[in-house]
Amino acid sequence: MRHIALSALLGLTSLGAAAQPAADMAQLAQRLEGTIYVIPHRESADGSLTACGLEFGALKRDFSTMKGAPVKLVGSFYLRPHSVTGLAYMLKVGIFDGLGYTNGFAPANAFIRGPNSRAPKKAIRQEAENKGFALFVGALDDEVIAAYAGIAEKKQLVVGFNRKPGQQDVIFNLDLTVIDTEMGSDGQPIRKRTNAAVDEFLACSDDLMKTPSAKIK
Repeated sequence: MRHIALSALLGLTSLGAAAQPAADMAQLAQRLEGTIYVIPHRESADGSLTACGLEFGALKRDFSTMKGAPVKLVGSFYLRPHSVTGLAYMLKVGIFDGLGYTNGFAPANAFIRGPNSRAPKKAIRQEAENKGFALFVGALDDEVIAAYAGIAEKKQLVVGFNRKPGQQDVIFNLDLTVIDTEMGSDGQPIRKRTNAAVDEFLACSDDLMKTPSAKIK
């Protein structure tokens, strides 16, 4: 996870979130709203490919449940072999209210979907190793395939979460071409864009699907 990178970006704003008036905080959140970074990741064990993923960070104003207050999404989306289904997806999500990292919590539920598709069947929720994060594990169904198509064709992935069961979802539309964000001299964020992260993830996934452990049982 690029906690350090995102913290450094937010640290460039005056003396940090706590020192800024509410109006300045709102303007800062509005400027930063969007995808902050996306990083492809390839895992292996004993030289054999075991997982392909995208790690991400994003910020938006939560008008669904927090009256427009800023909230950060930090997490990852991975494809991994599964002993029963052959291949499964794993969504790891941590939520941080405000612009710092002092109010982190694991969501009650989280999901992925394509830009114009439905969410998959509800995944199994587990506590993640990282405090303040939750892991959601699900089988590949038509909706997950649609989300994968959205990654490949539109370079987008939608990630949603809710704070409490039954509460309204907070939706992030991730721009997977954003690999990094820096603050410009004029106080505006500069997002570095390239298709490299998506291309690497797709190439890795293609290799993963060819491995014996990824075959449907």
